[in-house]
Amino acid sequence: MEDDFTVGLWYKRLACMSEKGLAILAKKNLLSGVKSTNLKRCTGKHNRVFFKNFPPSRKRGILDLGHSDVCGPMKTKKLGTASYFVTFINDYPRKSWVYTLKTKYQVLDVFKQFQALVETQTGKKLKCIITNNEGEYLGPFDEYCKQQGI
Repeated sequence: MEDDFTVGLWYKRLACMSEKGLAILAKKNLLSGVKSTNLKRCTGKHNRVFFKNFPPSRKRGILDLGHSDVCGPMKTKKLGTASYFVTFINDYPRKSWVYTLKTKYQVLDVFKQFQALVETQTGKKLKCIITNNEGEYLGPFDEYCKQQGI
């Protein structure tokens, strides 16, 4: 029973990671106290909703299409004074990056860091990014993307 509690706790900490992902981490001894990764059915996940013509068709190249969202403010500040976090997801091969933020208006500076990192690592240019068009993605962020050809 203790192992069920431990795997369930890790499952929640890792944002409902798949059993396969948990098994890989457990095999590498990265999840303290986890011996078995058998999970009970998750009740926290939402049903998938499909939208017509959105998002654009899946791209087949690295950095062809990215997604970003800012989350927060969190009730409990993490990693010092961070109240928000921003995610960047490359549509192919679905790799994700997460950065913590003190305010949601730091997203442009963090995006520039992310862009420099992935473009240097891959030797390719970021072509398109999908956001929810909230305030943090408008104005200077939008202008920067236009200047960069994104």
